[in-house]
Amino acid sequence: MKSKQIFLTWLLLTPILTCIIWLVGIHNLIHFINILFYISIILTIMLFAIIVVQEGILDPTSYGFRRLKYQLSNKKKQQTMNEDEFFKPNRIKREQYFVTSWVINGFIINLIYLIISIILAFTI
Repeated sequence: MKSKQIFLTWLLLTPILTCIIWLVGIHNLIHFINILFYISIILTIMLFAIIVVQEGILDPTSYGFRRLKYQLSNKKKQQTMNEDEFFKPNRIKREQYFVTSWVINGFIINLIYLIISIILAFTI
C-alpha cells in the first residue's frame, strides 16, 4: 500500500506543479509543455544526484584521494591520519549500499515525463 501511495505521489506531483505554474502565467499549450519539461528535468536531475550519492559511486574516488593524501604526507601527518576515522586509508567508507525505492520511482516517472514533453515539443 505504501509503495502505491509513493508511486501515485510521484505520478501526480509533476503534472500538479505544472498546472499550478501554468495557471499563473500564459495559458498556452506550448507554455504548458515548456513548464512540464522544466519541472521534469529539474526533478530528474535532483533525483539522479540523490541516486549517485546513495549508491556510493563517489566513495571509491574519495577513498583513492584520501589514500593518496596519506601516502604523500610526512610521518607526523600520517600518525595524525591513522588516529582519524575518516582519513584512515584502510577501507572504503561503506561495505553495502542501498537506494530507497521512492528515489527510483520518482526518477523513472520524471524521466518518462521528460521524454513525453520532448516528444510533444517536436510533434506540435
